[in-house]
Amino acid sequence: MKGWQTLSIGTLLVCLFVAGAGAVSISLDKTDLASNEEITATVTDMVDGVHYEQKITVVQHIKPGMPSAFGANNITWPFAHEDDKFVMTNENTLSNKVYIGHWWPADGKDPQSGYEDGLWQSNSVNGKWRDVFNYEFDQTGTYHTTWYSKPESGADTVTSTFTIYGTKLSGPEDFVEKTSFWSVNPADVTIEWFADDVLVSSETITLDDVGGAYFIAIPDVLKVGNKISFTLIPASGKKVAAGTGYFDQGVWWSFDADDHLKTWNSRLRNPNFYYPRWASGFQSPLVEIKYTDGSKETVERSDYVQIISDRVSRTRFFDYHANL
Repeated sequence: MKGWQTLSIGTLLVCLFVAGAGAVSISLDKTDLASNEEITATVTDMVDGVHYEQKITVVQHIKPGMPSAFGANNITWPFAHEDDKFVMTNENTLSNKVYIGHWWPADGKDPQSGYEDGLWQSNSVNGKWRDVFNYEFDQTGTYHTTWYSKPESGADTVTSTFTIYGTKLSGPEDFVEKTSFWSVNPADVTIEWFADDVLVSSETITLDDVGGAYFIAIPDVLKVGNKISFTLIPASGKKVAAGTGYFDQGVWWSFDADDHLKTWNSRLRNPNFYYPRWASGFQSPLVEIKYTDGSKETVERSDYVQIISDRVSRTRFFDYHANL
């Protein structure tokens, strides 16, 4: 089994900028981003054997009634690394849930690609949360992540930090990466690079929120028969209409709007679903929301969920604190 690594906006930015030490140079094509807008990073002079430390601090400016929720979409690491230590922390929260997924590529030793994922989930203590995990094996591949937190009452900001320490084994010194990030709240993201405990580079990105309602699903890569759990995030300042019965609720879900709009459905606010045995490939969940003020909103996340074949290896990794 190959290893993995990733984060959330904090988490995945770490993957992007793991280069960090020495004379390495990293440049971004933009520092003001819309949620899910592509960003390009150019990395040069990342030599083999470098010991790196990356610290990503995400400050979300919490909108009324919103949770803290952000994530990073697919990014591929073109190099192997080991001896990784990950430290996740945040402040002003009641609970946290971090999901990380990793595709490892096929190679000469392992002719078939596979997928591994983990979920870290626990309550905060006095408004603070922390988790640490280690991973020792050769790592490469493609990663994505979701970080969902419940803010403390009255919290104006939630500050989340993801720090990774590790060693680059082998791979190109110069490469270009493209990825994207999202947040349900406006966010400031500070990316710091350290070499031998000395700060060598720092940059801040501003990220616009998604601009309305959103939802997350955990896990978002699964096999048929596995449970997937959806969490609805209504728009700021809005309340979902309660309704008077199962068929008169304020939400209507389709678990694949492209091909099964009227057949794979639920009216529960935060439903679980089990994709049937004939499901395959990418699915595009959709939710229609009715609010108490009479307004309506529809959110679709195209190709968000992926159903993988039984022939593809899928494993759990690290000492995650909750069962998927």
